Amino acid sequence: MKNWLTFPKNGAGQTGDGHPSRFYDRVSGTSDIPTTLMNAPRERRNIPALTGLRGVAALWVVFFHLTVGIPLLQHGYLGVDVFFLLSGYVLAYVYAGKLADAADYVSFIRARVARIYPMHLTALCVLALMVVTLPGFAEHYPQPEQRWGFGPFVASLLLVQNWAYFLPTSWNTPSWSLSAEWFAYLLFPMFVFATQWQRSIIAPLLLAGSLLLVLFGAFALRGLHVLNGEGVPGMVRMACEFAAGCLLWRAVANGLGRLPAVVDMVALALVLVATIYGGTFTFLALPGFALIVLLATQESPTARLLSLAPVVFLGEISYSIYLIHFMLIQGSQWFLAGRLVGTFWQVIWDAGLLLTCIGIATLSYRWIERPGRAWGRTRTPRAEKALSTTAS
Repeated sequence: MKNWLTFPKNGAGQTGDGHPSRFYDRVSGTSDIPTTLMNAPRERRNIPALTGLRGVAALWVVFFHLTVGIPLLQHGYLGVDVFFLLSGYVLAYVYAGKLADAADYVSFIRARVARIYPMHLTALCVLALMVVTLPGFAEHYPQPEQRWGFGPFVASLLLVQNWAYFLPTSWNTPSWSLSAEWFAYLLFPMFVFATQWQRSIIAPLLLAGSLLLVLFGAFALRGLHVLNGEGVPGMVRMACEFAAGCLLWRAVANGLGRLPAVVDMVALALVLVATIYGGTFTFLALPGFALIVLLATQESPTARLLSLAPVVFLGEISYSIYLIHFMLIQGSQWFLAGRLVGTFWQVIWDAGLLLTCIGIATLSYRWIERPGRAWGRTRTPRAEKALSTTAS
């Protein structure tokens, strides 16, 4: 069968070290690489800085849910937007030229299930045990039937709770974004087909920027003036950012050269303005995140910071951190019953909670995530070997 989804593998116009090759025409903005070379196999290398970026985003979300009273941390929900951009970028990086037929698609879906489902199922079952065994736990929340009912449980089990009808944040609240991404996985060939056809550098960058503007406009039309939302807004948020991530990879694959050092400062400035001022300014974080993703793939100060061993380690366990942290906070709130609110001891308790989360996440990564991925690789021989940066 014709490989109708095959595109440049290393990307066209790029040498192994990430710099534009002699094949790239800087005047016309296109590549003159022969088709056979463009479609040649190439080993996908791990990108530690992207793994580190996931770790930073996961901790940002944790601090947001801990309600730490620092402006930069109060907008930690933006960490989810980092996840969506990263998912699009990494999955395009790994799979864009490998979905040739239905068998490849099935292998891709199996690999994604092996990556995300073991930890999701474990977290959901632990939370169900908490709901059943902790007196008054479920009744503490508004709309307990919509949040903890059997229907929402089944929807969460199938990762469709954010698609329609159900309360998006039912059961394990952070998994709403996993539900949104599962939708993108199912439609991934369409994302590839729509984003990987350009042969210039500028076109995918402009399209990525346009998608982020579309996201801003869609939220504004619904009267949403902050980049936060689940349900239908969350699906729009995911789709625009996931597709933008795919387009960022296409720009790199087409030969995007090293960005000047000033871009690091611009990206940081955009994120700081978004988080300090909040509101509509939060949308400025999106181009900042896009620049950080691009910088993380190059030799840049941003990449060096994100590639530090402790940061990369946090990135490796970031999926477990993301899925278990909210349950720990909920269990803590049930146990304390408001006794430490507003006191210094609350800070100490939260610090201990964070360390506990990292500890449990380390164990779950070792005993749940890694065996699940290993099983997926044995069951899907045609799938690309999973990278530690593979989005979840």
